[in-house]
Amino acid sequence: MAQKPAPAAWACASCGFRMGEPIARLGVSELSLVSDRRFPGRCVLTLREHATELFEASAAARQGFVEDMSRAARAIKVATGAFKMNYEILGNADPHVHCHLIPRRQDEPNPRVPAWLHPQPQAELDEASAQQIKARIRELLDAADN
Repeated sequence: MAQKPAPAAWACASCGFRMGEPIARLGVSELSLVSDRRFPGRCVLTLREHATELFEASAAARQGFVEDMSRAARAIKVATGAFKMNYEILGNADPHVHCHLIPRRQDEPNPRVPAWLHPQPQAELDEASAQQIKARIRELLDAADN
């Protein structure tokens, strides 16, 4: 069940990893918004259980993470009107299991290439848009729970 996040952002007790502004606490993970004007609605889904590789997480955490990823991606896609969702699980710079969920739009400069090859540098999304997207994603997650 999606719940409203606590005022303070979640961080891993083992490694301190955290990214983005909290949106919702899901089954085994935390969903946060990454402010990125190039990809409005870009989020990071972070496994609460500490693991640096997906295979290191418990079977229940792995299964739950995929379920949370599916729920979050659906809500992000609907909230942003994206034509496609990108799922990026890297972990080279931040060794904690997390997935970048990146909504893609047809009107981007290069909508069919990886998000990391976008020609413009990352810039903050305006605060009003960020709050509106967060609220819509949370609303869609809550509606899916009912």
